[in-house]
Amino acid sequence: MKNSCLKFNAFTLAEMLVVLFVIGVISMMTIPTVVKVNKERAISDLLSENYKKIELALVIDKISNFDVTDFGFSALSKPYKSAEFTEVLREKMKVLNYCTPSESSCGFESQTLRGYKLRMMNGSSMLINDDFRGEYDPVDGTNRILGATYIDIDGPNGSNTAGRDQFGFYTTQKGLIPMGGPKDRLVPFSDCISQQGLSFACSAWVLLNKNMDYKNCPNVINWDDKTTCN
Repeated sequence: MKNSCLKFNAFTLAEMLVVLFVIGVISMMTIPTVVKVNKERAISDLLSENYKKIELALVIDKISNFDVTDFGFSALSKPYKSAEFTEVLREKMKVLNYCTPSESSCGFESQTLRGYKLRMMNGSSMLINDDFRGEYDPVDGTNRILGATYIDIDGPNGSNTAGRDQFGFYTTQKGLIPMGGPKDRLVPFSDCISQQGLSFACSAWVLLNKNMDYKNCPNVINWDDKTTCN
C-alpha cells in the first residue's frame, strides 16, 4: 500500500511581503492618530490634576478659616484679591518657586498677562491676576468673579500658547470656573473656534471633553451633541 502524499498549503514569500506591506501602511496611518489622542488626553489629565489641587487648597483654606455664617455657601472664606489668593495656593500646595509680577523665572514670561506666578513641583506653572474682577460668573450670573487663574501645564518648557498648553479659569467665590464653557459670555467658546484653537476660550473644552478636536474639525464640534470629530 502506497503512502498517500499530504499536501500543505502555505503562503509564498511574495504573499507574506504583501501582507507585511499592508500592515506597515495601516500602522503608518493609525499610529499618529493614537499618539495625538494620547497626548491630548495627557494634557487634559494634567490640567485636571492642577485644577483639582487648587480646588482642594481652597477647601482646606475654607476649613482652616471656618466661619459658621457662610458655611455651605462658598468654597472661599473671604473675597480674595490676586495677591491673597496666590498666598493661599502658595501655603496649601507644593510650590517649587514663587514669582511676583516683575519676576520671570516661573513661566508666562513672554505673555501679555501679568500677575503673581507659581512654579509647581509637577512642572506646571500658574499665573494669578485680577482679570474680570467685578464681573459675574458665566454659569448662573450670581457668583462674582474675583480674578483669573491661568495654568500652563508644562511651565516654560512647552509652546507657551493659549489653547495648546495654557488654559484659563475664572476665580470666584465658589471656586474656579474654566473659561469657554457652553454658557460663557465673557470668553465664549466661539472665540476658540474663530481663533483656530489658540485661545483661553478652549479651556473648558479640554478639561471636560478631554480632547483638542477644535483644532481638527472646528466646524463640526459643538457643546450640545458633538464633542469629538468622530
